[in-house]
Amino acid sequence: MEDKLLRQQLIDAARRIDRRNYQTNNGGNFSARCKEGLMLVKPTDVGFADVMPEDLVYADFDGRSVEKDQKPSKESTLHGVLYHRLPHIGAIMHCHSPWAVSFADGMEPLYFATYHAPLKLGSYVPVYDTESYAVSIEKATMIAEELAVKYPDAKAFLLRKHGVIALGKNVADSVNIAELVEETATIALLNRMRGDSKK
Repeated sequence: MEDKLLRQQLIDAARRIDRRNYQTNNGGNFSARCKEGLMLVKPTDVGFADVMPEDLVYADFDGRSVEKDQKPSKESTLHGVLYHRLPHIGAIMHCHSPWAVSFADGMEPLYFATYHAPLKLGSYVPVYDTESYAVSIEKATMIAEELAVKYPDAKAFLLRKHGVIALGKNVADSVNIAELVEETATIALLNRMRGDSKK
């Protein structure tokens, strides 16, 4: 895909997530698979509301910048490991959407509170506790391997006390998945609030 178009798609995705208040401050990250063995990724310490097309960084799957001095996201290693192990992924959206983060604190797989959630999210949305705000290479490798072997149709996973990782076939798909995870977590928790003990 043309560089300029891919950059704009990523910026449009970031603005959409920002408008929904799924990511505030300068956290979160996103990327897209591009040239062979490379990804285009948000730089570190730049917010979704502020990042510009020219800020995006080309990095290899080890999370190292290959073209400019600006550092890629701290989670570039996680993104790279996922792209390497799961070749069907074309884009990743990671945001700290509040209902999903709250649901993940219980360390249980996302409850599919609507009929369409499993149709669009796969059979399972697991939760992992990486015990840090940045996912280590060891934890990233474990997650990618488990997804590949046990949950190959999973479209997302949750990180305890951290957020959503949406695994899209392209940039637009990754945003749709992130939004659906947040919607599903919201409904699941609201069901619990009204006293449905099964949820």
